[in-house]
Amino acid sequence: MIDLNKLAEDWPSPFVARSEMENFTKGLYKPSSMNTFDGSGKGINRKIRLGMKIAYLKHDVIEWLKRKKAND
Repeated sequence: MIDLNKLAEDWPSPFVARSEMENFTKGLYKPSSMNTFDGSGKGINRKIRLGMKIAYLKHDVIEWLKRKKAND
């Protein structure tokens, strides 16, 4: 089982790029999956757009993962 709080502690930035979600979640969610979740309105609420890149606040990612885990 992945300790979600440990993921946050180990990540060196306050942001998680969508392209890095697979690394951040240890393979649980790929960038393409996040794109699908975001497009369907079931993704992480706040997104940061920098040009063509999308990023999330690390805290928001952890909260989203906790909600996903609770709904499983």
